[in-house]
Amino acid sequence: MVKVKGLFHATLPVYDIARAETFYRDVLGIQRHATPSYFPETVVFLDLGNTMVHLVRYKDEFSRGDYQAHHLAIEVDDLDAARARVEASGARILTSITDRPDMRCFYFLDTEGNRVELTQH
Repeated sequence: MVKVKGLFHATLPVYDIARAETFYRDVLGIQRHATPSYFPETVVFLDLGNTMVHLVRYKDEFSRGDYQAHHLAIEVDDLDAARARVEASGARILTSITDRPDMRCFYFLDTEGNRVELTQH
């Protein structure tokens, strides 16, 4: 039997790698991963501690789909401060902060139109 050990990385499609990396670095404090990108012109590896997010510049003819069909959830230590930073960046906020039994969260669109959920447990 194979045992899954964890999530290695998730991929977000982007139109502009520099703009997307700047957003994740400046707004959420996410830095590049220590492992350099195998394809630095089209992929940036971001460090999420126990996993990575790959920002990938696909060809324009590749469909990115509807933002409502998928999302990436990132856990933060201070949801209210994170929301204030996202709002200040001008990102499109999709929901108010929602209280759930095990966490609080909200959704927004990043600079590339990807739906992102920020959570605090």
